[in-house]
Amino acid sequence: ELSERYDIAIIGAGMGGLACGAMLAKKGLGVLVAEQHFKPGGYCTSFKRKGFHFDVGLGWINGAERGGIISNTLQELDLKNEIEFIELDPALGVVGSDYNLPMIPFGSHVDEWKKMFPGEEKNLDAFARECKALVSEITALGETAPDLLGFGGKMWLMKKFLFNSPTLKKYGKKTFKEAIDESFKDPKLKVILGSFFPPDVGAPGLMVFGLSICQYPKGGFQALADVFAKGVTKHRGKLVFKTMVTKILIEKGKAVGVELEDGTKIHSRYVVSNVDAKQTFFKLVGKQHLNRKYIKGLEEPLFMPPDFLVSLGVDMDLKAMGFDSVAILYNRSDSLDDIFSGDPDKCSLAIGMSSFCDPSHAPEGMATVQISALFPYNHKDYWKREKDGTRGEEYKKLKETVANKLISAAEEVIPELSKHIVCKDIATPLTFERYTLNSEGAMGWLPLPGSKPRSQKTPIKNLYQAGHWTFPGSGIDSVISSGRNAAQLVLKDMR
Repeated sequence: ELSERYDIAIIGAGMGGLACGAMLAKKGLGVLVAEQHFKPGGYCTSFKRKGFHFDVGLGWINGAERGGIISNTLQELDLKNEIEFIELDPALGVVGSDYNLPMIPFGSHVDEWKKMFPGEEKNLDAFARECKALVSEITALGETAPDLLGFGGKMWLMKKFLFNSPTLKKYGKKTFKEAIDESFKDPKLKVILGSFFPPDVGAPGLMVFGLSICQYPKGGFQALADVFAKGVTKHRGKLVFKTMVTKILIEKGKAVGVELEDGTKIHSRYVVSNVDAKQTFFKLVGKQHLNRKYIKGLEEPLFMPPDFLVSLGVDMDLKAMGFDSVAILYNRSDSLDDIFSGDPDKCSLAIGMSSFCDPSHAPEGMATVQISALFPYNHKDYWKREKDGTRGEEYKKLKETVANKLISAAEEVIPELSKHIVCKDIATPLTFERYTLNSEGAMGWLPLPGSKPRSQKTPIKNLYQAGHWTFPGSGIDSVISSGRNAAQLVLKDMR
């Protein structure tokens, strides 16, 4: 049962919404977190098929180490002992026609790169140092959200950028590809390192190569989301599922609550939206409440390319086959144009094997293998969906065709993979859009050179944003940070 009134109504139980809700509930405020899906987490979720456990997002997390944002938040919410983390080294390897190298953490394995590229030894050392410096500088600048600072604080932050962030200043307005090209001479080395992000992404993305600790939540990403959900309810917040918010109630330019799909109106002093920014303002708020400049700022930015994901349960022993990382980036070409082509016959693949580090994800003697590739949302006329948006037989045929091509390509890394499939699940960008409601199934804005994360404040009084569509950006550690910031913005305004 829902009350008619709360102090804060939070839309969406992604990690930003959960962190915000838990922090505010611990302060003794009346909190409602409304989630349209039947489970918490957004992209930080997992699902099961025939005894196999799969994550929606592949990879690892940062910030769970001592002093990291995730670790600190769990500590503050009295949840530190509710979850364990497994350290990964390497967390990601990269494989191509004539190379097989550990990629992340880069600094721990730079000597192996030097052996393959002996003429680039000095450049590789310099690159590792600069990427590590980027991590330090960006972390220092992101310790306090600009929205929480007054004029003096913002001037201090600007001085910190100008005088204490030389690496960020050097790369801030360059693309990822430009930064790689300037750092090395060897064409193949440029392609291998450049294959991690799309070429036009901002160069600050280089900080991924500066990470020193990568971890995985024991039990999978859903386990992490469930712990944060517990943080909401443990502190007497209300968390509800299958509850769609269709409107943010606004009176005289001020958010005063939300309206649910069944017409129920919930009044609140504040609203925090963890929803995709376009949907927040174009659907839940309405353009009539926004000026032209703000609308234009939402219409112009590009989205991150969405994923196509094939999840396989296989009767294979990956450790016995010699695999030593939880994920592999497989480049089928030495051309960046091919790598990011969105062509199932040429594009690179990310191959995730979470059961490698967490055996509970598969029955004994078996394994999970997930194959991911970046594909345009409008691939083959929007995946051959029907005119009314439904997914019919043509859609099913297309996704099977693409999945089979990716499985075949992955056999260059995992021989005879197709002969050992026990179960298979396929998700297109349309699948991610349906379950998360993120526009085009994207995980946020494309971080272009010189671009700044969107403010968590909005033109609507008492309405704030959280999640990967706002400051500080995408990534589980970042969205948890955004949830904390949103909570502090509410508390600051209350004072």
